[in-house]
Amino acid sequence: MSGYGGQPPSAEGDPYGGAYGAQPPPGGADPYGAYGGQPPAGAYGAQQPPGVNPYGTYGPPGVPSKRVSSGTITAALVCNCVAIVLCCNFVAIAGVVTALNAQRRADTDPRSARNLTIWSWSLFAASTVLGIIIGIVYLIAVNSGSG
Repeated sequence: MSGYGGQPPSAEGDPYGGAYGAQPPPGGADPYGAYGGQPPAGAYGAQQPPGVNPYGTYGPPGVPSKRVSSGTITAALVCNCVAIVLCCNFVAIAGVVTALNAQRRADTDPRSARNLTIWSWSLFAASTVLGIIIGIVYLIAVNSGSG
């Protein structure tokens, strides 16, 4: 019988080997387990043991690793050195030290280098603000003493 409804065709004339309503293979059950069973080991979608990175050592695709550029580190180092030389700002010494540590760690530990670069820029900003405050206090002291 063809069309909708009725009984399915018999497996005798089926070119696909009677897959519709076929019996399990001879000798036992389905080789992949019962319906809803676990896929064989190594199959697509198989569960990974806990603690194993499914992407290997590279990380998920399409996510680049954040790396601090050497130009940012060098700029922080130069700016902190200029703050020391021109303004006699001793707070910038810590900025130079952190920039040098960031430069040393740029290839081996990029996350630490990025944090150290941020600290170096922060110390440069703090030393600049401190220099401006000291300059204003000095100008006020000089002007009040001469008047």
